Amino acid sequence: MNSVSVLPDSILRVVQRWNPSSDSGRLVSGESSSGTRIYVVGPQRCGREDIVQMFRASGECSIAAREADADVVLLVVDAASVIGREDLLLLDDAAESGTPVVVALTRVDVYRDWQAVHRRDAEVLSSHCTAFAQASIVPIAPGQEQALVAVVSQVAREGQAGDSNSGVIAQTRRMIEVEIRNLRDSVPGAELRAERSQLLADRDGRRGERLVQVRSRLQRARGDLSQQIAEATRATVAGARAWVDTASRAELGSVPMRLQHEVDHHTRVIDAAMAAAVEVAGATGYVASPRIPEDPPDRRRRNEDRVTILVGASAGLGLGRIAVTPLEMIPALEFASIPVTLVLGGVAAWWLARTRGLMADRAQSRSWIVESMSTVRAQWEQRVQSVLLEAEADLGAAIMAESREQLASAQARIVEIDGELRELAAARSGQLASCERDLAALNAAF
Repeated sequence: MNSVSVLPDSILRVVQRWNPSSDSGRLVSGESSSGTRIYVVGPQRCGREDIVQMFRASGECSIAAREADADVVLLVVDAASVIGREDLLLLDDAAESGTPVVVALTRVDVYRDWQAVHRRDAEVLSSHCTAFAQASIVPIAPGQEQALVAVVSQVAREGQAGDSNSGVIAQTRRMIEVEIRNLRDSVPGAELRAERSQLLADRDGRRGERLVQVRSRLQRARGDLSQQIAEATRATVAGARAWVDTASRAELGSVPMRLQHEVDHHTRVIDAAMAAAVEVAGATGYVASPRIPEDPPDRRRRNEDRVTILVGASAGLGLGRIAVTPLEMIPALEFASIPVTLVLGGVAAWWLARTRGLMADRAQSRSWIVESMSTVRAQWEQRVQSVLLEAEADLGAAIMAESREQLASAQARIVEIDGELRELAAARSGQLASCERDLAALNAAF
């Protein structure tokens, strides 16, 4: 058992902070062993087998079956090319455990530019891990194998006699380097940044898109309701005219009431369609219901009526004359034929005039129905226009109000996220600075 110098308290604190599971006793004393145990690694066809046989024959060193049992890790590469990524992966376990590393550069007698490869290998090792910065790179030519044995033995002795603490220190250094690499590569607050981007994209609640959707929906409703109004107008006119064609003179007086009843029915249907279109119940409560115009005016007697009476009287007199012709053949009844002729003429004139008047009243009613429904249609269209405009204004105002609330909420959340991101960045900077201080302390001591 060889005693070694006790580590400074600052180094002990670093090791205990980063590597509390390590064997703390190794930080006070080291262990020596007889003979050097070597663990040989390297790519194929680089001369590794020859190196292993040489060490077995030397008697000074033994080949370890596991890296954990080795005093030195020997990487065998040839001088054909610089150490590659696959070669460095073979040394990662050594870097973590703190085992010393020696590099054997074979076939230097074959490749003339081996010295450039030698320098580049040193740079690659140093940049890959600070623990490899002082690794020995031994060029091997035929007949110079013992030089490698001497270097390996020397490195093993220095590792045992100089400082048995190097394994734990190297392991701690490796842990710090990994943490520094992770801190530099990672961006803290990825979820917060994603949330912030989403808030910025939707902070107004998609106000413009929602307004366009409302206008598009109301425009479609306007077209559908216009078509419905046209169909209601045609149906009402057709039904009223069909009823008028069979109505008596007395029944024609109820045309306005019947027409208003139909208008009220279609108004309720149109109102229900509007309420469904704007998604607001009672949307027409502030709009007056359509009313038909005044009742049709009394029909005035015209020349056609007077002509109809004269024609009827003439026709009646003619028919009466024909009817009483047999009576005139009887002298006693000759004077009686005159009243009969007059009565028949009057009845015919009355019937023809009445029939002509009923037809004229029906025609006037049909014309009045068409004119009235034209007015009602305009009222329906005005009603729809007013409701849709009011609905667009109300829905737009509601969207704007919701947008303002969401904008305020999103802005407040963005401020919170910015604060959290600053705290994370500050914490990351503090952690990185602490890691760099600890690593600098270890590098300065070893």
